[in-house]
Amino acid sequence: MQWLQRMADRLNLPAVGQLAEAWYPEGGAHAVDLLIPVLLRIRAKSGNLVPLVPNGAQRLFIKKRGRRNIILKARQLGLTTWIAARYFLLTALRPGTVSLQVAHSLESAQQIFRIVHRFYENLSPALGRTIKTERSNVRELAFAGTDSRYRVDTAGNPSAGRGLTVSNLHCSEVALWPGEPEETMAALLGCVPPEGCVDIESTPNGVGGMFHREWMLSVGGDTGYVPHFFPWWIEPGYARAIPAGVTLLPLTEQETELRNRHGLTREQIYFRRELEHTYRNLRTQEYAEDSVSCFLATGRPVFEVDAVDRRVAVVPGPTVVRENQAEFEFLPPQRGRRYVIGADVAEGREEGDFSVAQVVDVETGVQCLEMRVRWPIERFAQYLAAVGARYNDATLAVERNNHGHAVLYALRNRYGYAHLFAWGDGVEGMQYGFPTNAQTKPQVIGALSAMLGDAPGTLMSRRLLEEMRAYRFDDAGGMGAPAGMHDDTVMAMGIALVVRGRVREPLFMGVKR
Repeated sequence: MQWLQRMADRLNLPAVGQLAEAWYPEGGAHAVDLLIPVLLRIRAKSGNLVPLVPNGAQRLFIKKRGRRNIILKARQLGLTTWIAARYFLLTALRPGTVSLQVAHSLESAQQIFRIVHRFYENLSPALGRTIKTERSNVRELAFAGTDSRYRVDTAGNPSAGRGLTVSNLHCSEVALWPGEPEETMAALLGCVPPEGCVDIESTPNGVGGMFHREWMLSVGGDTGYVPHFFPWWIEPGYARAIPAGVTLLPLTEQETELRNRHGLTREQIYFRRELEHTYRNLRTQEYAEDSVSCFLATGRPVFEVDAVDRRVAVVPGPTVVRENQAEFEFLPPQRGRRYVIGADVAEGREEGDFSVAQVVDVETGVQCLEMRVRWPIERFAQYLAAVGARYNDATLAVERNNHGHAVLYALRNRYGYAHLFAWGDGVEGMQYGFPTNAQTKPQVIGALSAMLGDAPGTLMSRRLLEEMRAYRFDDAGGMGAPAGMHDDTVMAMGIALVVRGRVREPLFMGVKR
C-alpha cells in the first residue's frame, strides 16, 4: 500500500485508512480499488459525470475476488465498468502492463472503450498532467514512456491477444461468444503468465455451453477460479413503487421463499412480477436469481425443472466439507441407522468424468454425503471401503460397468469389504455390483425423479441438483447430460435410491462375501 499512500499524498487525498473505511466497509479492497472513486468518472443516468463510487455488486466482487475469477451475473450490475476501471489504472500507473478486454461483439467492444476513453479524458488534473498517451485509437491506448497498453478486442477476431504477454485479461459476456469459444479462450489464456489476472464474466445463455461448463467446474473447485454469483436484487434500482390503488396479490410460494431467504421488499417483488410479464420464460436468464435456474435448459428436461429450482432456492448446503471441496457431508452417521452407498466409477483422468459416491439413509432416503473426485481407481476403492465403514458398514452398490469391475475387485480382495450389493437374474445369476443398461437406467432415473416429486427435502447437494436440471432427453429418446457436462452425481444417487428400495424389501437378495 506504500505506493498508494504516496499517490494519496501527492493528490492531497485523505489517509488510506479513511478511504478504505468510507468506501469499503466490508474490507478486501486492493490499493487500486481505493483510487478509483477519487480519480475516475462515469456518465450517470442523469447525463452528468460523477465519481465511480462502488455499488453493492462491485463491493462484493472486491471483497471476494482472487487473481483469477469467473462471474455469473444478472444484467447491468456495473461489473464490466469496474473491471475496466481497475485495469485502466493498473495500466496507466504501472510500467510494462498490458491489459486486454475481449467482448462478444464489436458494438460491445466499442462501448467498453468509450468508457475507458472517458476515464482518461476526465482524470483528476493532478494525475492527468503526468499520464500521457503516445497512441490512441478505437481499440488501444498506449501510454507514453511506460511501455503499457490497454486494448479492447472482440472474440470474433482470431488474432485477439496474439503476440502479447497480457498482465490483465477480461473476457466479457463469454456465454455469447461466437464461433469456437473454447479455442478462443484457450488462445487468450495462453497469453497470460501465471502471475497475471483473469476475470471471466457473463450473463447466462443456456445449458451446455463453454461458459456454463466453466462455471460448474469452478463451483466444484476444479479450475482454481473464484466463482462469483450476483443476482438481480443486489442492484437497488431493480425495484418498482407499487402504484396507488394497486394491491399486491398474496405472495406465491417461490416469492415467499425469496423474501424469507434474501429479504426482498414488496417493491422488489412487484419489479419481479413486471419482469415475468415482460420476459416470461427468459426472466431467469436475464435477471438471475440463483446459479442453476438462470441457465435455461435446452431440449426436453428429464426432471421437473420447477421442482429442481424450488429445491435449489432452499437447499441448505453441507455441514462439513472435506478433501478440497470434493466431499460434502450433510448428515453424519448415527448409531443404529442403516445406509446405502451408490457409486459411479470413472477412469480418474484429469479432464474426464468424475467418480462419485452418494450415501443415503435407508429409512428416510435423506442424502447424507456426496463425494465427487477424479481419483485413480485404487484410491477411490480405498475411499469407498472407508466411507462404507464410517456409515455403519453400509450396503455398497458400485456400478459394475467398465472401471467398476476393478473397484469391485479391490473392495473384495484387497480391502475385504463384506457388504457389497449384488444384482442378477435367471440368465447371468447374482453378481457383485450394479449394472447400468437399457433395463436398469430407467429405474435409476425414475427413482431419483420420484424422490424429487415426493420428498425433495431429501436432496441436499447443489451439485446434484445442477446436474439434474441439465439432464435431458436427446433426439433419439435417450437420456444424459449435454455435451461437455457430467451426470455422475445423478447416476450415483439414482443407484443409491434403487438399492435403498431393495434393501427395504423383506427378501433383500444382497450378498455378503
